[in-house]
Amino acid sequence: MAPRTRKYYIRYGGEFAGYHIFGNQTIPAYMGEHSCTDETHPGPPYRQGGPFLVKKKKVFIRRLPHFKTTWNNGAGVYYDGKMCVLPYVPVDPQPLSLVGWGARGFSRTIPTHPIYNLGVSIGELKDLPGMVSQTLRGFQALKKLDLAYASGFPTVRDFIKHAKSLPKNTGDTYLYGAFGLYPMLQDLLFLLKMREKLDKKIDWLRRHNGKAVRREIELDAGGFSEDIPRNVARAATVFPSQHTEIYAPGWGDVLPFPILKTYQRRIWFAAKYRFYIPDLGKDRTKPPPGGLVSDLLGLSPDVSIIYKLTPWSWLLDWFTSVGPAISNVYQMARYGVVAEYAYVMCSEHFTYKAPGDISMYTGDYGVVGFSPAKIRHFSGVSSTEYEFRQREVANPYGFGVTYASLSTYQWSILAALGLSRRGKHSAPRA
Repeated sequence: MAPRTRKYYIRYGGEFAGYHIFGNQTIPAYMGEHSCTDETHPGPPYRQGGPFLVKKKKVFIRRLPHFKTTWNNGAGVYYDGKMCVLPYVPVDPQPLSLVGWGARGFSRTIPTHPIYNLGVSIGELKDLPGMVSQTLRGFQALKKLDLAYASGFPTVRDFIKHAKSLPKNTGDTYLYGAFGLYPMLQDLLFLLKMREKLDKKIDWLRRHNGKAVRREIELDAGGFSEDIPRNVARAATVFPSQHTEIYAPGWGDVLPFPILKTYQRRIWFAAKYRFYIPDLGKDRTKPPPGGLVSDLLGLSPDVSIIYKLTPWSWLLDWFTSVGPAISNVYQMARYGVVAEYAYVMCSEHFTYKAPGDISMYTGDYGVVGFSPAKIRHFSGVSSTEYEFRQREVANPYGFGVTYASLSTYQWSILAALGLSRRGKHSAPRA
């Protein structure tokens, strides 16, 4: 499986624009790029897929309508052709890293994923009195501040005192509510339906024990828009440059011409799992293994529960995938879960739109006997787009794990489930 990169360059613009007193003019040329980095695989038939990264850079130049103008002052100033709006071409952005997203994909799709986190909830019960009292104090502070406003604040000291306490109390109230009290209330409500959901999960595990399980899930999707500030002269937003007598009044005015940047992305995960729980038969009259019930309820005293009860671990998982990775290791080791194939994929799209605006004199003008000058207004938007499509592949024990690092026990699980280096879909890293 040799890596390879194929790259193609595409020129945008560069064609003839018009006749100018300073010589013939051309639309500026920009170099776009299409590239693909992937791996070669034996075939046909091709039964393996590997990682790949596709990059595309495109520049769309807005051509303005053709016009003709001559300033008859004896100097021969004229232009006969078209102009264009200059695009904004930033430093090339870089594609998103998918390493952490792979761990999240495994954690959310693994067949033996717990349906509940009772261990974490029980561990957090010690904080319940503090959560409730702090939340009540926060709302009382808001109420007092509202009453103070209504009374007009009898003293400046009272106003400053309430103003200083508001950010802290409201911030604490939100954190305790969003990450403590609200999840706890959700947990208590879920207890009412816990038994029914647990029975359905165990029945599902009985039916699929030792069989292939395909999963696909969207991990993230969204985007944003923002303005990149830019103040330039009106004449600097278009090309080619003209003689100053051809521009209508206002051509040198420095005005805001912000660049509109938009970003969209989608991240998704697909995998084919196999797991085997020896003590879990198809007979529903026999109780499931006790350890399985504890794991599905999140009661087993494993490292992942200790991590989740660590202060500020929820904040760390906003930026890393430590929590999901710990949970993945435990689930795979305990129930022999392997992934015959697992992919995390991402599609990203950047767009930079640059506006242009100018007014020009048109026709024959400048001396007695010629028609008066006519002003013609031109405007438009050029854009630059970047597109990334990528895929990362995992071996049966997750992203970033190599076959050389697998233990004898892990290899025995692979062999028992009929998986190997040459699995039908797997493309593990060497």
